[in-house]
Amino acid sequence: MWFLGLLIGLVLGGAVRGGEGALVGAALGAAAGLIVSLLKRGTVSSDLEARLRALETAVQELRRQLAGAPADMAVAASSPETTAAPPASTREGPPPPEAARGEPAPPEPAPFPAPAAVAPAAAGASTVETPNSFHRFWRWLTGGNALVRVGVVVLFFGVAFLLKYAYEHTHVPIEVRLAAVALGASGMLAIGWRLRVRNPVYALAMQGGGVGVLYLTVFGAFRLFGLLPGEAAFVLLIAIAALSALLAVLQNAQSLAVLGVSGGFLAPVLASTGGGSHVMLFGYYAVLNIGILGIALYKAWRLLNVLGFAFTFGIGALWGARFYRDDLFASTEPFLALFFLMYVAIAVIFALRQAPRLRHYVDATLVFGTPLIGFGMQARLVNPFEYAAAWSALALSGLYLGLAGALYRRHRETLRMLVEAFTALGVIFVTLAVPLALDGRWTSAAWALEGAAAYWVGVRQARRAPRVFGLLLQFAAGVAFLGDIRSSVSETPVFNSFYLGTVFIALAGLFSNRTIERHAQRVDYTAMQAAIAVFAWGLAWWVFGGLHEIHVHVPRPERNSAALLFLAGTCAAFSLAFGRGWWIARFPSLALPPVMALMLAARYIEWPHLHPLAGYGLAAWPAAFALHLLILRRDDTVRIEQPGREVPELRYLPVAHAAGIWLLAVAGAWETAWQIDRAVEGQRVWLLAGWALAPVALLGAAASRVARRFWPMLRHAHAYLWPGAVPLAAFLWLWSLYANWSSDGDPAPLPYLPLLNPLDIAQLLVFGVLAAWWRSTAQDGIENAKRIPPAWPWSLLGAAVFVWLNGVLLRTLHHWGGVPYDFEAILRSDLAQTALSIFWTLLALAAMLFATRRGRRWLWIVGAALMAVVVVKLFVVDLAKVGGVERIVSFIAVGVLMLVIGYVAPVPPRHGTEER
Repeated sequence: MWFLGLLIGLVLGGAVRGGEGALVGAALGAAAGLIVSLLKRGTVSSDLEARLRALETAVQELRRQLAGAPADMAVAASSPETTAAPPASTREGPPPPEAARGEPAPPEPAPFPAPAAVAPAAAGASTVETPNSFHRFWRWLTGGNALVRVGVVVLFFGVAFLLKYAYEHTHVPIEVRLAAVALGASGMLAIGWRLRVRNPVYALAMQGGGVGVLYLTVFGAFRLFGLLPGEAAFVLLIAIAALSALLAVLQNAQSLAVLGVSGGFLAPVLASTGGGSHVMLFGYYAVLNIGILGIALYKAWRLLNVLGFAFTFGIGALWGARFYRDDLFASTEPFLALFFLMYVAIAVIFALRQAPRLRHYVDATLVFGTPLIGFGMQARLVNPFEYAAAWSALALSGLYLGLAGALYRRHRETLRMLVEAFTALGVIFVTLAVPLALDGRWTSAAWALEGAAAYWVGVRQARRAPRVFGLLLQFAAGVAFLGDIRSSVSETPVFNSFYLGTVFIALAGLFSNRTIERHAQRVDYTAMQAAIAVFAWGLAWWVFGGLHEIHVHVPRPERNSAALLFLAGTCAAFSLAFGRGWWIARFPSLALPPVMALMLAARYIEWPHLHPLAGYGLAAWPAAFALHLLILRRDDTVRIEQPGREVPELRYLPVAHAAGIWLLAVAGAWETAWQIDRAVEGQRVWLLAGWALAPVALLGAAASRVARRFWPMLRHAHAYLWPGAVPLAAFLWLWSLYANWSSDGDPAPLPYLPLLNPLDIAQLLVFGVLAAWWRSTAQDGIENAKRIPPAWPWSLLGAAVFVWLNGVLLRTLHHWGGVPYDFEAILRSDLAQTALSIFWTLLALAAMLFATRRGRRWLWIVGAALMAVVVVKLFVVDLAKVGGVERIVSFIAVGVLMLVIGYVAPVPPRHGTEER
């Protein structure tokens, strides 16, 4: 791991800061790789110690069994280290039958622990039995004669820096210096070859260093000093690559091949002066990759393949980012194609050599990394050419699908995983070709449908990979659509790319959910949760597309009603799907009441002067309420079986029924008030009275016993009588208070008559329907109503009636006595104060008389309290502010009435009957 970090740091540091940056980057990369390796894999010594302890424990247990010693003595004799991993016989568990009867149990033979089973328990996870390539390289570098191996690496870099230093500071002919370096490298190769049998570790290190120095020497002689012509330099480089490959294969030394290839790739980086031809650089790398390809024909050395891939495309990407121009396309494209084909071939060869071992025969780094990085570079190169990227993607798709077909025909059993990988890549690139050739909208449509098809295949075959690919492709379709959302929209409604794109994305998501719901037994819990997410995804795109189409093609005042029609139809469609067995479709059907409330609020905010039935609303709102009832009717009868359980009685139905009556009350009150106001040309009292008519009618219908003979009240009387009716009753009660204090009741163009004007008639209807509703809750046995003390609702109703009667009096004084209908004016008016005193006394007399006759002590107390208020008012208000005849009339009338009250309405007995 540290060596890979060193290489990466070296390349990146050299590209950024030259020689100094290369040194710093190499040091930092090596340190980071070493830390990661130690943290992730631990050390070999700790693993060996764990194995040794396990073996010691097993030997002691075997000795105890052979000697026939008791188990407790063997355990006591063992050290803490040996008891760290107890044998299976000492684990906690139920005692054997002999122990339960008090008899000594015979010793059980302890199995001899297998090393592969002990190592994970002692060291976390086995890193010895199944090491990866980097871990093997770490063991090679740190095991044996580590000084020699590290010395070779250091020597390689030292020679590179020596060449630069000698070039800049010494006057020895460069030919002599290069010849000396080449002679030294040849000596290293000779020594390594002679010692290959006696000391193979040392020999391989010497050979690797010699190969790297030869690479560096030839490239320096060609590029830095111009001592070799291009043809001769390439012949020598080919010879060195062939030599290193031959030595590695002959000695089965992957380390030699890695060192040789690393030195070859790093040579132009270390010896570069910032100039030179990229053709020569990539031609040189082509020679190195030919060597890697030749080795791959004989050895399945994954580390060598990955190292060559990383160097080739990494250095190529750095060069492209700094130096590539469009006019270099002709000299760069062939090398990119060549490198791409090389590593595709290396991946196939590796799989062919590794497949008989039945393990890790697909190198994911090369199989997926090569097309990913290669196509990214290709897209940059062909950027100036129209549709070139699309053709490139299509060509890659044909290549991978062709390879998949060829491998399937010849190696269908041994290379099945590679065939599937190539097939997936072919599908991915043909999918990618669509957006590169078409706009984002048609791209999203194609991707969405393709993703739905892949998801369907994954569900039918119970395979996770196609399902994941299908979901990712649908998500990519949405991203592609949003990326092209700013493009113009066709003037043709519905049949345009924008709306059809959203419809295809939506249908793909909904189809995927329906598919997996119908095959729920074939997938796990996670897949079902993902199906819920994809359903929400499809529903969101369906709503977005419809609302956008309405926004573009419908006149602004009609958008609200058109949106209501669209959303109500959507809810009804999902309700039908719910009835046909699509379980999750019931949730969108429940959204109609909230949608209607949102549309009603939006209409009032945007167009307050319009009424609900204006324009398209004449069709939209009746249709929405009709569909709401249709959905509720269907939900009354539908029973769908969920996976694993049956849906119980749908608990949302009472809320949905109650929400329907609330919405109908609001929309009806708004529409009725608007129509009445228009008929009387803006007279305010008529408008105010109109707001109460629709709630009164609905509350009266809920309280009617005739209405309860029919659906929906036949099955949901409680929903309409309590959660549905309580908000209506509260509204009417508050409306009554507001109406009395805010309006003088002028019924123009009609004359004012007490009790026979629109406002008073409406209030009488309100009081009557409130009383009838409350009595019906008692008759129907509504449990919520029984929990309320009996006097509370009648007290609230009596308070509203009291306020209304005072309003009737003051409005009569206003119209017939000329008293302004204003709070301050009423306080200053002697006539109004006298009338109020006498009127309150009469009301108290009536209440107390009624209470005495019915035995309602609480009502008599209310009348007495009102009488007390009158007395206080006489001495605080009337005595101070009322003068003349009015004051006399007030005191005399109140006094006489109090005498009458005392005679005809004495206080009822304490235990009189209290009717509700």
